[in-house]
Amino acid sequence: MAEIMNIQHLPYEIDETANRFLFYETLWKRRALELLLKHCAPAGKTLLDYGSGRGEMLQFAAAAGFQVQGTDLDPKCVELSQRHGPTRLLDAANPLQQFGAKSFDVVSCFHVLEHVDNPKAVLGALAQMARAYVLIAVPNLRYLHRTFRRSFRRSEVNAGHLQAWDHWHFLNLAETHCGLEWIEWGTDATQLPLLSNLAHKIAGDRFTIWLETGIFRKAFPYHGISVLGLFRPKRQ
Repeated sequence: MAEIMNIQHLPYEIDETANRFLFYETLWKRRALELLLKHCAPAGKTLLDYGSGRGEMLQFAAAAGFQVQGTDLDPKCVELSQRHGPTRLLDAANPLQQFGAKSFDVVSCFHVLEHVDNPKAVLGALAQMARAYVLIAVPNLRYLHRTFRRSFRRSEVNAGHLQAWDHWHFLNLAETHCGLEWIEWGTDATQLPLLSNLAHKIAGDRFTIWLETGIFRKAFPYHGISVLGLFRPKRQ
């Protein structure tokens, strides 16, 4: 199961106050943790963040009370994640062999599956590694921000993305092919064409974030930046 992730797009440092797009890079991790905490008390529970990047999820989950561990393909990301919890270099060819079946109570994986050659194999391995929950976020194909664009330029898409999903197709992947059972969807931020841009021009980032994480998200929760879901391994 050789999986190579294109991680060149990942900045090693971000200032989430610089603009709302950088703010949203940590927002989906915060919202994912909120979703997890609705169903899982953290005391005594272990969590593996698969593709831990800069380590924000390790930081947030450890602060909530989880015993955390990270893993990543990029040695620099391993170094960064180690600031927030023990982190190992990922054996992408066989993560299940590296970590073992049912080795963590929770396995999280944020904006990674779109980069791998075989997301079915990776998600299936995560399902086997988790004892209780798998927490996933991937880019959302129903993302509305470019709805009225009439051009189709590759420059508008992350060049490292090999595939993407809407909620229906991700649910099918997870439940039909990867041994998972859906529990609940989460939401991060919904950008609306024209309205978001107009709000930003008039009032700047803070007001636009308020709209996109509040009114817009509540009105169109499944048109957000991420398909964000909590799953459990199916009982055999």
